[in-house]
Amino acid sequence: MNMVTVFVSMSFKIEKMNPKNVKLKYKRTWQFPEVTHDFIKSKCKGKILHVCCGNSDIGDLRMDIQEQWIQDRDTFVKADMFNIPFKPNSFDTVICDPPWNLGYHVRHKLIYQLRDMVKLNGILIFNCLWFPHIKCMEFMDVYIGLQQMAFRNVSLIGIYKKTQEQLNKYY
Repeated sequence: MNMVTVFVSMSFKIEKMNPKNVKLKYKRTWQFPEVTHDFIKSKCKGKILHVCCGNSDIGDLRMDIQEQWIQDRDTFVKADMFNIPFKPNSFDTVICDPPWNLGYHVRHKLIYQLRDMVKLNGILIFNCLWFPHIKCMEFMDVYIGLQQMAFRNVSLIGIYKKTQEQLNKYY
């Protein structure tokens, strides 16, 4: 069998795999679905840092371990989520959509990095399947995405607020 025959044979099999779902839609990876994007954007206020931003354009400053083609070089910072290169208490809103399979043993380090970036009375918007107790922050609300998500994941968005009352409890 030559290369052309193999390609044609494989192509024929793929076409027959899922005849029921012929209206597939595609979007770029590493970005929120449009509804989630708009929802998160509506919750933001003031100066915004977006950690683990992928292709998202939400935020005054966007940070990720890998630069995406869509990111504006003036507002994108290539950095590790465990070593955020900004002064503490610099942002009114911090958004993070971390890798959902992040190990238990490193989650606390990420959470405290994010918390430290948030100004007093600022918020942390966290899109993940786990919601930790964060010292010095009040868990305000949680939202669940009702639309079907890619790969059958469910979007859970938690919102925390850094308050003086919470700071007084720990300092």
